[in-house]
Amino acid sequence: MCAILGFNSENKYNILNDLLDTMNHRGPDDRGIYEDKFISLGHNRLSILDLSNDGHQPMQYEELIIVYNGEVYNFKDIRKELIEEGYDFVSETDTEVVLKAFHKWGLSSVDKFIGMFAFAIYNKSDQEIILIRDRVGVKPLYYFIENNQFIFASELKPIMLYLNNLSIDLKSLNEFFQLGYSPHSHTIFKNCFKIPAGNYGIYNLKNNTIKIEQYWSILPFFEKPKFQKTELELIDELENLLISSCLYRTVSDVPIGVFLSGGIDSSLVASILQKHYGNIQTFTVGFNEESFNEIEEAKMIAEYIGSNHSSEILDSKKTSEIFQNYTKFYDEPFANYGSIPAIFVSKLAKEKKVKVVLVGDGGDEIFCGYNSYQNNFEVGRQIFVIPNFLRKLLSFINIGLLKKIIKHDGLTNRYKQLDKLIKSSFNAKDWQDLNYRSQFLYDSKRVKKLLKKNFELDKFFELPENLHPVEQMMVNDYMIPMTDNILVSTDRATMSVSIEGREPLLDHRIAEFMAQVPIEFKYKNGDKKYLLKKVLGRYIPKSMIEKPKRGFGIPMLEWFGTDLREIFAPYFINSKLSSHGLLNTNYIKNQHSKLLKNKEVNVSRLWMVLVFQMWYERYKIHISKSKNQY
Repeated sequence: MCAILGFNSENKYNILNDLLDTMNHRGPDDRGIYEDKFISLGHNRLSILDLSNDGHQPMQYEELIIVYNGEVYNFKDIRKELIEEGYDFVSETDTEVVLKAFHKWGLSSVDKFIGMFAFAIYNKSDQEIILIRDRVGVKPLYYFIENNQFIFASELKPIMLYLNNLSIDLKSLNEFFQLGYSPHSHTIFKNCFKIPAGNYGIYNLKNNTIKIEQYWSILPFFEKPKFQKTELELIDELENLLISSCLYRTVSDVPIGVFLSGGIDSSLVASILQKHYGNIQTFTVGFNEESFNEIEEAKMIAEYIGSNHSSEILDSKKTSEIFQNYTKFYDEPFANYGSIPAIFVSKLAKEKKVKVVLVGDGGDEIFCGYNSYQNNFEVGRQIFVIPNFLRKLLSFINIGLLKKIIKHDGLTNRYKQLDKLIKSSFNAKDWQDLNYRSQFLYDSKRVKKLLKKNFELDKFFELPENLHPVEQMMVNDYMIPMTDNILVSTDRATMSVSIEGREPLLDHRIAEFMAQVPIEFKYKNGDKKYLLKKVLGRYIPKSMIEKPKRGFGIPMLEWFGTDLREIFAPYFINSKLSSHGLLNTNYIKNQHSKLLKNKEVNVSRLWMVLVFQMWYERYKIHISKSKNQY
């Protein structure tokens, strides 16, 4: 993995190395720059393939210059094809293959790539920069454009340092306090954007404009006719795809491992690799708080498959150390709890000399694993038989009475998410609206208590009405929260210690296949991940599969109110809360005070405030206060 950046001017103030320094953790093994009178490019390298200097970047071929972050796992196959076309190669890197593939086939070359990537190609002849991000958005790619200024980078830190006078986008701030992250192309700053997953951007140096185009989406594959195959045929085909995907992601000249949570997804990845690749290392994080601890489950899986397993307890002291640099690596407000144990388990892998780790991200979205799918479907099919006018009237009734109207036996109510769903569902116009509302950590009414101004959130795409409601949820999760929440968490956590995270379940071939699998093989009689469990059953006993999913959760309530209160408390004093003029200080102070008195409050909401406050304190020198006011 690596870090890339570029801006549309000469390196007049010798700032290029300073910008690269902010992302040194993404690529500490080598550094390179390219400059001409039109553009400056920079690259930090984490050496995974061909550890020699032949992989040095920026890399040039004729009029094309590339800075590249990621891995194209099938690069050897593409390399053979290019050799047959008359191309020569001087390295064993995928970077050179990507560059020459682009030279041969242009933008259509990306259709050949199996992998994760974010790269920029500067065409000196056309005076254009092409920015390309992988289909799912595993690797990040940001850019800022305003007036005559343009800069792109793998992270926001170099953009902040380069411009030094950014203004917070108030709508994006609202999105953060509803979702816990910035969705789609949005970032926390005005005029600063992400290249969306499956998109490319063409920046014209002559007129300082950028055009964004989509080259891939999962949605068309859901709209194709479903497979007419037997269950056994589907299981066999899925297993072959999973084996292929996992083995592709072992392409490396450095040691690899697997993050093993004990859940279905990571257990499958570890089981396949142990059987078809060889002895692997697996890593698990646990907690002293038993309800969050998965060490024993993961250990049981590791012992059964025979992996070389390591685990460690994450306590409040170790967590406090992680918090010191949390916003260094998550450089825009980001409230995913799982990032804390993700950083910790990445440190554990690093200590064991592992430089590449495979993870189970994407299993819930691809294979229909979230409890919310069952909740939404069972609630929605009861709600939508009620006339719209009556639903609106019922929405004013308290949750206790509503739960008597809606049958909810067997549904999950973790963190009172089911209560929130039932309450909000009576205002939903249709299935897509219901699914959309279920994404909110907090609805607009609750966010009003935190912020001085409130906005309606954007809808970034429309879903076909003929899709099964559960498939609508899967598509929505795949296209927004998976990319902008789950994958951000993993990328920043692994990169914080300079190791590479790989996502075998997010191979686009698997996504395209599963989109055409009939719904009854994804969600069968209330059984989620039906087809994936059938594959996993070929590797481990059923007793190890049928257990509640926990994932990388953390005991935030315990830490917030007791163990870490001295670290958190300074961010809730009046002078800190009011320093930017964005939050409703009195309400937040009241909620924090209740927490310290052991009264019932929504700790998730306070966590979001904490994350924002920590972020603002670290980066406020780069933020224009005058532009942030309402």
